[in-house]
Amino acid sequence: MKLDKVLILSGDGIGPSVTKSAERVLAHFDCVEICHGEIGRSAYEHTGSYLPRETIDLLDDCKIIISGPVNVPEGTKNPLQVIKIQLDLFGRGRIYHTMSPDLGIEGMDVTLWSSYNNIASEIVEVKDFDGITISKYIKNDSYGRMMEIAHSDIDARGLSKILCLTRKDFFPISSGMFEEAFDTILSSDKYDTDKLNVKDWMSCVFREPKRYGCIICVDLYNQIVAGVLSGLTGNENLFPTVYRGYDYSLYEPNFATSIKGFEAGYENPTSAIITAALVLKKVGKLEEADRVMDALCDAYGAGKRTPDVGGNLSTEAFTDEVISRIK
Repeated sequence: MKLDKVLILSGDGIGPSVTKSAERVLAHFDCVEICHGEIGRSAYEHTGSYLPRETIDLLDDCKIIISGPVNVPEGTKNPLQVIKIQLDLFGRGRIYHTMSPDLGIEGMDVTLWSSYNNIASEIVEVKDFDGITISKYIKNDSYGRMMEIAHSDIDARGLSKILCLTRKDFFPISSGMFEEAFDTILSSDKYDTDKLNVKDWMSCVFREPKRYGCIICVDLYNQIVAGVLSGLTGNENLFPTVYRGYDYSLYEPNFATSIKGFEAGYENPTSAIITAALVLKKVGKLEEADRVMDALCDAYGAGKRTPDVGGNLSTEAFTDEVISRIK
């Protein structure tokens, strides 16, 4: 049987250390073929290019990509951003899952979907004598395309309680277009759907934090909503972001770049391990993905953690701990 190919772009800095954790979890199940490519400053040192032709060629076969952080000189086009544009990755999803009750609301598991600004729209700032004018251009099909991607994820994960967040009081036309796409693609007779103003959701989310399994938010406010969800489940460094298009998916784990009092090698790979679980779901290994998440939560519950979340394990030792608990 031909295996799905996963391209790992380790990137720079702590990237190789933490993406290795995702690779080790995937290798444990032996259900995908791992490929490696170079990107960023480390790629430039070897090839003279921040995005080598060899890496671009790998995208012909690898529709699933995991990327570590990329560092390039100021004024240089970010090669990871170039890939996102070239592959038309117009949807952005973030997954929030409380690993342990001491970190957030116990039992919270919610996905946040929004359009990816750099693909779906353009924001322009123009200075004049009196101040700055900010304008935003939104393509007619941008919301519909993102909703289709969110819809496929909702069905794959068996979610039913879906929330649509807009700001009709500030942006009535674009919010109306967003809600129209939501109603068209996510029929309320199949799902339990609600629509709220972002500010109204903010006022009630702390009373009912687990009410919705998926939130679909206008992109202008997705960072605010993401911050709230991060606070309810731990912190943003624990959770990855996925950029999706019709053909490609790019997973970008989030990482804390430094931990006071500990040397290199103690970065938290939780986000990368969750990324591995998401990739397993992407290739149809739903049970295996759940086993990874159960093992991760089990390790957290047993106090087996990296220093940033109250433990003393290194990146490698924590990954060993999680893999040993996969049943």
